[in-house]
Amino acid sequence: MKKWFFEKELPNIAQDYKIGWKLKKRVYSGRSKYQKIEILDTSALGRIFVLNGILQLSEKYEFIYHEMISHLPLFYHKNPKKVLIIGGGDGGVIREVLKHPLKEVFWVELDSKIVEVSKKYLPFLSVKNSLKQKKVKLFFEDGTTFIKKFKNFFDVIIVDSTDPEGPSFPLFEKKFYKDCFLALKKDGIFITQSGNFLDQISEIKTVISNLNPFFSYVKVHRIFTPDYQGSDFSFTLASKSIDFEKFNIKKIEKRYKKIKGLKCYFPQIHFCSGILPKFYKEKLK
Repeated sequence: MKKWFFEKELPNIAQDYKIGWKLKKRVYSGRSKYQKIEILDTSALGRIFVLNGILQLSEKYEFIYHEMISHLPLFYHKNPKKVLIIGGGDGGVIREVLKHPLKEVFWVELDSKIVEVSKKYLPFLSVKNSLKQKKVKLFFEDGTTFIKKFKNFFDVIIVDSTDPEGPSFPLFEKKFYKDCFLALKKDGIFITQSGNFLDQISEIKTVISNLNPFFSYVKVHRIFTPDYQGSDFSFTLASKSIDFEKFNIKKIEKRYKKIKGLKCYFPQIHFCSGILPKFYKEKLK
């Protein structure tokens, strides 16, 4: 067995560094119709989930990403009831979303193998428990096709995809964002992961420019997480009618107190994560 796992270069980026983690055990390795799937035990991060050679999450730090991508849009919205998750087959987002008093959660994952593997090897993501809830409807479909079935229906859409290559590439295109715009209600909120600030600035800029033609308000949030190149990671939000800059912490404090089991997200970090350093703003111009 190899003693170290070194992450593959991110798509469309000529990286001049390598990130690696010391291995304790190779738990699972296999292929689905769409990608190579690996579950590895490491000394530094605990169990990690890898797709096509790129780290997707770690047992030690996954809560950072999953809490931020889930609770940012759910708290920006005044009263979310219908939520759509596209991607997120590992189960981290659905686990967080279900901490809110929602009526319906539509979960659309292209690769059923990811859900199957996560159930068996990533129990801390609670896929089995999430699927027991009657409000959850799981579909194994292409998200870009599924979204076309809805108009003025969802309060929140969360896109938890891999990097923009292969089957995930269409989830970063203008036509998909237009369909999400149409599927959202007037006060609906959209969020997508948009890469890290270390070497994926072009990806963040592309997401912003592709959302701008449809949504009145677009805003980037960031959070540091060791899982993704040890860098600030970005989430890009969009809304038809909600001005993110008028966010009021006090309006969500009462709701926040009712949400249990959070390790990263809280009202102040919601606000602070939306403040970008000057040099990030310059890069995004």
